[in-house]
Amino acid sequence: MADFKSFNLLKKMELKAKKKDTSVVIQTWKDYEFKLFPGTTSTKPYVHFQFLNPDTGKLERQRKLTGLKPGASLAVLKKDAKDVVEALITLLSKGWNPITNTFNDLPITPLSPIKECIPYWLKQRELKVENQGMKEKALKMNRYLMNFFTEWLTEKKYLMRKPSTFNKLDIDHFLESTALARKWGKVSYNCYRTDLGTFFNFLVTLKITDENPVPLSVKKNTKRDSSRFKIFETDELKNVVTLLAMDKAYFGLYIASKMVFHYNIRPVELTRIQVENIDFSKRTLTLPPDKTKNEEEAIFALNDELYNLLDDLVVNKPAHYYVFGHRCKPSATQVQEDYFGQKWRTFRLKYDVPTRLKFYALKHSSNYYDLQGGASFEEIRQRNRHGNLQVTTLYIRERLYKNAIKASESTMF
Repeated sequence: MADFKSFNLLKKMELKAKKKDTSVVIQTWKDYEFKLFPGTTSTKPYVHFQFLNPDTGKLERQRKLTGLKPGASLAVLKKDAKDVVEALITLLSKGWNPITNTFNDLPITPLSPIKECIPYWLKQRELKVENQGMKEKALKMNRYLMNFFTEWLTEKKYLMRKPSTFNKLDIDHFLESTALARKWGKVSYNCYRTDLGTFFNFLVTLKITDENPVPLSVKKNTKRDSSRFKIFETDELKNVVTLLAMDKAYFGLYIASKMVFHYNIRPVELTRIQVENIDFSKRTLTLPPDKTKNEEEAIFALNDELYNLLDDLVVNKPAHYYVFGHRCKPSATQVQEDYFGQKWRTFRLKYDVPTRLKFYALKHSSNYYDLQGGASFEEIRQRNRHGNLQVTTLYIRERLYKNAIKASESTMF
């Protein structure tokens, strides 16, 4: 029996010796050595390499037969093997696991279409809000953007395109066409462009795509664009406030415009005001940090006019209602952030108000006329809740340039 076992062992050793590894090293990359096995009469040629299985912690041999023709000469096989290895390196560099055929154990891969990448990104943004890594209002803007982007992708039949196939021309077309349809200004255009760049940067980080096409796209130049800083002339202010006051359909917009002009409350902040933020006993409106642009609490002392107007608007409404909801009336549903811009454009069109007179310009107009009335830049800065005087000056400098230059009153010369 012992002699029989020795005989079998000897035979196995002889067979192993005959099966000499004839593999040829094609390329070495990082810790990987890619080899070509040219094949035999009974075995197809293949490229193989060792991969560390993250589940077992052991190296496992991976074989890839694609692209190699059985029976071809060694020279041809080597040439074809180089292409196979190049493709394997590309996949491995993106976090590919050849055992499970997944990428970094993520639900999206470089092979995923754009329509699968969008909801995954939004989900990660939601988690970031939960972990206090970003604000809820930033997430809302991301959602708006992805809704617009998805509409455009659907219209163009691009939903199944891979992220790596998008270029600057695609980004320009999306932004320009959506800006035209949504009537974005240059500032809004650039903000959405920035958020789109964040989305593609996320995909680059996960190695879903190699490049972010957004930085190569067109960015609007707002340096010399003063349209958003245009000041209402006194007769224009009188005309607009008269039209708003007499049209009951715009009662909510009338109150909102008063709040922008007298308190410099930003339109986006108006959309966040709830009935519970108004204390009629103390005659104050308080916006907590999560409802202000600079993320600091703001307390507004209501004058008699605003006190009475708000009292009429929200009388008997639940505390959780938004003051300016659907149709600019108290509602349980919050309106989108550009709601007042759209509402103002409807009013402006109805009464043929010049397009250069923007809703937000009411805020700049009050700053200018207060300055004319003797208010200091510091007083105006505080009411605007600006971080520094430079920002305050920026908003009213366009009108200051038009003022007639008066002579010095000094008698020393």
